[in-house]
Amino acid sequence: MKEEIKLNCVSIKRSNGIDDHISIKIKGKDNINDLHEGNSKLVIYIGGDPVVIIPSINFPSIEDVIEEIIDKSFLSIYQKGMNPAQILLKGLDLDIRAWSKNNYDSHFLYFKISFPLLKCLKEVGETKFQIVFQQEILKRYATSSLQVKKYLEHEGYLKLISDFF
Repeated sequence: MKEEIKLNCVSIKRSNGIDDHISIKIKGKDNINDLHEGNSKLVIYIGGDPVVIIPSINFPSIEDVIEEIIDKSFLSIYQKGMNPAQILLKGLDLDIRAWSKNNYDSHFLYFKISFPLLKCLKEVGETKFQIVFQQEILKRYATSSLQVKKYLEHEGYLKLISDFF
């Protein structure tokens, strides 16, 4: 897996059948320092299309996302000298790498991020992602918390399961 890392962008080139790439970028007025001041957004793209935007309705603020999804041991290592945007960018980079290396298992990436990404990947047209997407929905709905189940229902993911299963 090739990677390109800049201060305000992490691109993860895919070598496992996806021609496009997943990238995480800081978009906004000036630069990465603006994100924690509310002037910018962190955006996760697949193939150039924005899939997850932080902050947004599902992610009210950078600090809330960090509190909810970034591992506390990671924070203790990286928090020194980094602003919230940099912490989130680095944390999501590591989480997405673990997620992809573990066959897109939604336990490796926060569910409000993994399911939109999987949905977009399945639309790439590969059968593998259609199967992984549906398996993850079924697995998480059967074994997860009420919060995850409500999210899957509210966002319409249960309607996307085909007769294949």
